[in-house]
Amino acid sequence: MAYAVAVAALSVSSVVHAQPVGQPPVGGGRGRPGAPPVAPTVLPDSLLQTSLRVFLDCQGGVRGCDRTFFVQEMGYVNWVRDRFDSDVHLLLTSLNAANGGRQITVNFLGQKAYTTKVDTLTITTLPNDADDVVRRELLRTFQLGLAPYVARTPIASRLRVGLMNGLVAPQMNSRAVKDRWNLWLYRIDGNLNASGEQLVKTTNLSTSLSAARTTEKWKINLGGTGSYNERDFKVFVANQANPAIRDTVSVVVLQRAANTNALFGRTINAHWTAGLKVSAGFSEVLNQKMALRVSPALEYNYFPWSEATRRQLTALYYVGPNYYRYYNTTVFERDEETRVNHTLLLALTQRQKWGNTNLTLEGSQYLHDMQRNHVTLSGFVDLRLGRGFSLNFRGSASRVRDQIYIAANAQSERDILTQRQQLQTNFRYNVNVGMGYTFGSIYNTVVNQRFGNLGELGRRFGFFGG
Repeated sequence: MAYAVAVAALSVSSVVHAQPVGQPPVGGGRGRPGAPPVAPTVLPDSLLQTSLRVFLDCQGGVRGCDRTFFVQEMGYVNWVRDRFDSDVHLLLTSLNAANGGRQITVNFLGQKAYTTKVDTLTITTLPNDADDVVRRELLRTFQLGLAPYVARTPIASRLRVGLMNGLVAPQMNSRAVKDRWNLWLYRIDGNLNASGEQLVKTTNLSTSLSAARTTEKWKINLGGTGSYNERDFKVFVANQANPAIRDTVSVVVLQRAANTNALFGRTINAHWTAGLKVSAGFSEVLNQKMALRVSPALEYNYFPWSEATRRQLTALYYVGPNYYRYYNTTVFERDEETRVNHTLLLALTQRQKWGNTNLTLEGSQYLHDMQRNHVTLSGFVDLRLGRGFSLNFRGSASRVRDQIYIAANAQSERDILTQRQQLQTNFRYNVNVGMGYTFGSIYNTVVNQRFGNLGELGRRFGFFGG
């Protein structure tokens, strides 16, 4: 990865010592070999409250733009969720570079007291750079670009710019922030999608509401979703009076669903978390007129949660009752039932220089009948095996034995073709394997956007029909 600035080797680290600024360190000084170093301490709330407020804006899903990682690594600034509340607006954009990578431009747009201060830094990635490499270069760019802004805040007296190794950045905490919303975040979403041709029309409606509050000790997520999907097919059938004539018949497929859910999580220590999941809803596809679930949960992370942006190895277990009321009598002759099931989920997530890994193994089982179970292995692996060579695997495989909701009435050929309801199956799978190799110049960082948009017809150059 190449930088367009000469000071790329610098970084900004926060340094908080126990002794007053300007006095020699208490122990661990140059004249006292062997003395223990002074342990870093967290910045006082008074400084955190007046620290620089930054809004991160990644246009078009810029690769490596990992907000959680930046918040964790740059604890000496306040990260806000709205640009109108910020002192500096970080606007990230990216373009294709001639070397096969991306040219990422970071615009530092000053606001409020910094309105007249604007800066721009640019980095160019290689096509084989792992996500972890990209986000760390973005982090360093942020540190460099924000240094002049941070220098004008009270916290500047505790910062140094240079090659600082082994220094600990303070973490922002909820106690240091005065918030009239008490850390609650609300969101409302609605989506409408419609498409059509002469013989097929599709309409999809969806909406969601959510409320969330996250602190060091508690994580609360409340939400609700609803969806309406309609597909209208025009099919040709023979006329009963004259088979030589074909009539047009409309086949309409409706699928509706709604769900409300609540999650409460309580931090126990650096590795353990306890929680409770509650949900209620209905789904025509799953033949469930009503579904109620209550599940206490326990989660363990082998690695400390402070390292969660880089690696996680978690085990999640939850168990609880489920109440179902069905639209149609099931294959087990039930119109409603209450069943207890339990689930164990193992997950490995890594973001390293060699690539990314996200693997999940999940198993669930109904306790009234141990044969009613479900096991799924899913995930993806992106490997950077050498200069220019990448290999990726994506997919999932499931063994299905727990479809107690399947309706007893035989599914017609039309139901199977339109998938109006969930079909009975013993397995599911999907697999995707890809590889790529890029070679040639790595120094050409020219950006040329000409012929960047050929339109729908222009994309049909070659042997693609339509």
